[in-house]
Amino acid sequence: MQYPQWWERLVAGIIDGVILAVVMFIIMAIFGAMAGSSFTALRILGFLAMLINTALAVGYKVFFEAGKWQATPGKMAMGLKVVDESGQRAPMMQALIRCWPWALNLLTALGALLLITWVFNLLVALAIIAIFCTFFMPPGGRCIHDTTAKMYVIKSGAGLFKTS
Repeated sequence: MQYPQWWERLVAGIIDGVILAVVMFIIMAIFGAMAGSSFTALRILGFLAMLINTALAVGYKVFFEAGKWQATPGKMAMGLKVVDESGQRAPMMQALIRCWPWALNLLTALGALLLITWVFNLLVALAIIAIFCTFFMPPGGRCIHDTTAKMYVIKSGAGLFKTS
């Protein structure tokens, strides 16, 4: 298996992050408008919006990575795909296990509901930094969520950008 460079995975993640951020911003704006000027409604609807956004992010990753493409749009753009230990398409449950870092967003939702958002945001930020640092660990730049799910991100072609 040929593994991507750490920056290829980072660029793929940024592309996927932008796609999800646009959709999530729209959801948050809709829920924010529904809350009006009520602080309590804003907290509750913000919590619900975060639940929806987390489910959306996890669903996005599972749909694309366990589906026929084996890659999110960001990974496709960089010529990457996600495989199991045998180099095959992973089952949906295995792809779901790989998404556990995105479930950390639920901490942010809980923080918003409990009015201590900054504590939970700090915890999530530290966890994301720790996960990002695992990009640089062998073998093959596997991140901790790849290892947990017994999966690999590999090079599958040139993608939209010639990276080799």
